[in-house]
Amino acid sequence: MNTIRLYNLTGWIFLAALFLISCQEESMVNPGNPELKGLANANDNARDQAYLQKNSLEMTVFHDEGTGEHAYNFSTQEVDAGWVTMKLVNPTHSDHFALFYHVPQEAIEAAEAADLSIKDYWHQVITTPFQDEFNPYIQGNIDYGTFVNNLVGELLGVAPWFFNPGAAVVGGPGITAGGHVSQTSVYLEPGTYIAECYIKDDDQLFHSYTGMLETLVVSSSYADVKEPKPSIDVTVSSIDGIQHPETIRPGKHTVAIHYLDQTTYSNLVGHNVQLVRFDNGYDTSLLNELGLYMNWSTVEGLTVHSPEGTTFMGGSMEMLSGTAYYYVNLKPGTYAWIAEVPDSASKGMLKVFTVPSPN
Repeated sequence: MNTIRLYNLTGWIFLAALFLISCQEESMVNPGNPELKGLANANDNARDQAYLQKNSLEMTVFHDEGTGEHAYNFSTQEVDAGWVTMKLVNPTHSDHFALFYHVPQEAIEAAEAADLSIKDYWHQVITTPFQDEFNPYIQGNIDYGTFVNNLVGELLGVAPWFFNPGAAVVGGPGITAGGHVSQTSVYLEPGTYIAECYIKDDDQLFHSYTGMLETLVVSSSYADVKEPKPSIDVTVSSIDGIQHPETIRPGKHTVAIHYLDQTTYSNLVGHNVQLVRFDNGYDTSLLNELGLYMNWSTVEGLTVHSPEGTTFMGGSMEMLSGTAYYYVNLKPGTYAWIAEVPDSASKGMLKVFTVPSPN
């Protein structure tokens, strides 16, 4: 896992001060199973399909229960620059997502010097140190501040490029429950990218550590794909939290998720926007459980299954700025927009809403 984000130098000066004081499963569901749920199955008209298939990437998750390996199977290793539609197909029994990083040239050169692929090099100098430093903390042997100090010191030694110039986060499909499909479009510039999922197994191993990393090359050619047109606009910021329309009708939607700013929270990540459905309504206890789940740095945070009675339907992983487009087919029921930050409700980043039955 590599959740430390370099949003800007000022943010890292603040973090440094803070530090000093402180997903193919052997028994998997068939990927073609019609029971897989999500917008991809709902977008059944030819125009929608034609658009979503242009300059697209399909990522199928698999999990080998025998070895414990989690991994992605990418439909292609290269796409054109511009708007890219990413479909996350999750036929496993665990929640998964795909967060993409723009790999800096310094890391590419270091991988070449080590005679390693980008994926293997990233796992060696970012993912493995993160897991190694996380283990004594989550086992109760050191406090959180010591864990962070140890981690930063280790990464500065083996991968200084992670801090300067940094590996920018560019979004990707949000948390998607097992047996579901989600789709998100992001704008990518030419370069090399790496995707990870840092959901944790019950033994507190990050899925990225057990293999859920994959690289993508974005060519210097720009795809002839126009920016999507939204039917719903959602904004997220550190000041106003998540803002969304009061009324959201049932049916297929293209949701524009606008990042008005970005910052780093105490769990070392920035805000993102996830959609969760309440299977049988909600109460204060379930909302509290959901809030705890969105903090990976706790034992109960971002484990393989979200709290009972909730289903994650995708969304957008964090971005420095700009807009992601998330496609969803909303049925009548109760939902929430939520960000992966500690105590999301107090930050205005847990917003419950109801989709009414059609008149």
